[in-house]
Amino acid sequence: MTALLDEARAGRGRSIVLRGEPGIGKTALLDHLAENAQGCTVVRAVGVEFESELALASLSELIGPLSPVLGELPAYYADVLTLLVPQKPADSARTPPASADRHAIYAATLALLTAAAARRPLLCLIDDAHWIDDASAAALLFTARRLLADSVLIVFATREVPPFEAPGIETLRLEGLSEQAGLELLARSGNVSPLAGARLAALTMGNPLALIELARVLTLESADSLSDLVEPLPTTKLLQRAFAASLVTMSDRQRQALLVCAAAGSADLEVVARALGALGLDLVALDEGTVSGLVQITGRTVTYRHPLIRSAVYSQAGPGERWKVHAALADACTSPKDADRRAWHLACATVGPDEQVAVALVETADRARRRGGIVAQATALERAAELTGAARPRAERMCAAATIWSAAGALDHSEALLDQAETLAGNDIAARIQVLGERAYHAVLRGRTGDVFDVLVAEAAGAGPQDRLAAGRILSLAMNAPLARWDVAATLEVCEKVMALTAPDGHPDPGFPKGAVRMALARVLAGQAAGAELARECVAVCERHVPNGACAELAEVLTYVEEYALARRMVERDVAGARAVGDIALLGYGLRRRAQLEIRLGRPLMAYSDALECAGIADAMAQPTTIAASRATLALVTAVLGRADDCAAHAEEALRLCPDDDLETGVRVRYALGLVALAGGRAADAVDELRRADAAMRAVVEPAVVPVAADLAEALVRTGRPAEARRVLDRLDAGVATTGRRGRRAAALRCRALLARGAAAGPLFAAALEAHDDVDEPLERARTLLCQGQWLRRSRRRKDASVPLAAALATFETADSALWAQQARHELTVLGLRTLPSAEHPGLGVLTPQEWRIAWAAAQGRTSREIAAEVLLSVRTVDYHLGNVYRKLGVSSRRALIRQLGGSAELPA
Repeated sequence: MTALLDEARAGRGRSIVLRGEPGIGKTALLDHLAENAQGCTVVRAVGVEFESELALASLSELIGPLSPVLGELPAYYADVLTLLVPQKPADSARTPPASADRHAIYAATLALLTAAAARRPLLCLIDDAHWIDDASAAALLFTARRLLADSVLIVFATREVPPFEAPGIETLRLEGLSEQAGLELLARSGNVSPLAGARLAALTMGNPLALIELARVLTLESADSLSDLVEPLPTTKLLQRAFAASLVTMSDRQRQALLVCAAAGSADLEVVARALGALGLDLVALDEGTVSGLVQITGRTVTYRHPLIRSAVYSQAGPGERWKVHAALADACTSPKDADRRAWHLACATVGPDEQVAVALVETADRARRRGGIVAQATALERAAELTGAARPRAERMCAAATIWSAAGALDHSEALLDQAETLAGNDIAARIQVLGERAYHAVLRGRTGDVFDVLVAEAAGAGPQDRLAAGRILSLAMNAPLARWDVAATLEVCEKVMALTAPDGHPDPGFPKGAVRMALARVLAGQAAGAELARECVAVCERHVPNGACAELAEVLTYVEEYALARRMVERDVAGARAVGDIALLGYGLRRRAQLEIRLGRPLMAYSDALECAGIADAMAQPTTIAASRATLALVTAVLGRADDCAAHAEEALRLCPDDDLETGVRVRYALGLVALAGGRAADAVDELRRADAAMRAVVEPAVVPVAADLAEALVRTGRPAEARRVLDRLDAGVATTGRRGRRAAALRCRALLARGAAAGPLFAAALEAHDDVDEPLERARTLLCQGQWLRRSRRRKDASVPLAAALATFETADSALWAQQARHELTVLGLRTLPSAEHPGLGVLTPQEWRIAWAAAQGRTSREIAAEVLLSVRTVDYHLGNVYRKLGVSSRRALIRQLGGSAELPA
């Protein structure tokens, strides 16, 4: 273990989980590390069983001593952490934010620990990690996984049960002592015979604490004194038996005083003293416990020698005595900082419904929300619901708890609460609408939107007369079911009902612009000109709202109708807004749509950076449908870049996670696979994939949503099936005639030229290029130039062919579309023109995805600090990765990196 500490001192960040049964020596190892941490800052936190509902309690305990470092952090991170770290008078001018997204707290924790480590190596010790609150665990594990070039060592000590999941972090399991080592440990006590010692060592399986405690409380003059212990017992039971035995001789006053300490957790000694006083006791009642070594008073806290002593004390008490003690502790928690403790003590002291206690827990849940403690928030709301008497507010609180549990990833538990809430709601329409809204969201997450479609439509119809806006919001979620199947008629029907409820005048409702945005999408899919008009009208309304996804959703519609400048303005607003407040879900949503826009604009490298970040966010959120959508985007980006193997891998992952009825994601994946096959000269494979995508989209009139048709037609031409190609093009031409999409018109003309015979192709290629002039889609234009050059070469117009082929190659190389560039280069080679060997973009083949994101951000002119905030790493780790990037790419400066990656940053003079 000290070797890990040496590595941290040397600037190599490490983290490790010590696992083992109670008493195996985990705490002793942590103490040993702390004693040997010369020259390091040491911070500690201990999980407490009765405090696991207090959001970020353990993290606050750990980082409290690091408060002097807050001034070195970016202002937003420092502000976020003031929610956790008590401010000194000198810092009182800093105002904590009203709330903080949990992922912002994770990033701020990483920033604080690495900033502290820049001063002195940092050792973070977290004991009883299985009992730290979920929000603290998530923040610390987030940081632990990102340590690389920082002088930080994080050590978690945990039991196997209850579980403490720490995927991706090194684990060391501690085993019991050998029989000889156990006998040597017992020999130090001086009252254990060799025979009894051997028996005890076998019974405890070498657990050092069990050996010591049992030797202390049992009379072990011979092996006969252990006759009731006939086989090895679980260590927890052995220790609880030993600890319980030490309570037998205590007076009732002493036991009650110890029970107060057990129930108080890590509360301040002043709180304990007040609770003791309310029970007719005082701190003197703890003397016997301190003398026997069960508890110790250090400064302003009372701690147990071992957590199992606390458990033994609490379990030995009867329920009535526990209620009495919790009530006393609740009354003793008078400080505002102890409001959450007070609420939970009241909850533990309450048996039946109690609205005052329920309200206190709702307030606790709101404080947890503002601190990013999502599990603590859900737990408090659920308990509040249990203590609520009236059916409607109980249903509302139960549903609210279910909503938060679903956000925490506990969908099964959330749905169980929704079942209860729906039963409680009965015929109360408002309550039922709330429940059904959450069920609809679950259906989206699970990819089973069809399961709730009919119910949502029926319930919204019943609720409409009472609350039109609420009914419209719920009903708008129903569009996800037909949209996932590309059922345009049903999508349009739902959206028309939503507009009738929320915007009967046909204009975007300022309170719910998403209704109009979705109506615009439905109309665009149906090929109605009013769709584009409504989308443009939504711009100003969406911009008046705080970033909430409406702008990104609208950007997707604007992309389809070739309003690329407006689309960029919209999506940038949500992406920038999400970064400003640390809203990771909104950020992922926006990045995916921005990547799709960048593809249309011929900037796949920018799209690749966005898609990688989006995929990382989806993985962090751990929602399969979100991961599938992000992988589908990565598949398309890598298809355009010509990275066939990567495209196939991303597509496989997307299809694995994508529900069978989610045809929308399936179509995007098949399109990506078909596109990369066509670019790679595998026209037959392209036909197979593109046919499947095209068949699923027959109901979509708008040809620019997923532009499959032209690529399928080209693949059919190249496989010798002109009649089939013409049928596909006839449908494409009809869509273009209806919608007027200039880019799709150019692509259709290109394919008509491929079908033409002899000189008839020339005017068609010319018309296609003229159409390309009207829309900013450089890769599509380059593909037309490539096809024109191929036709000219086959027509033996070699000199004429070189011009469009060279222009196509230049565009493909600028965009790093490797497979298309390979085709253009091959044609020029056939013409006898010398070209440089084919090579993919520097970095794409040699850099890891993490390194690529950092290198690309640096090439756009971002500083290491800005990159660190974007990729959620420390500044030192960013610089470490940049060092690897320089080495792999053979450059020595950011100036050279900008040149090699073709970044947008201005080169220094």
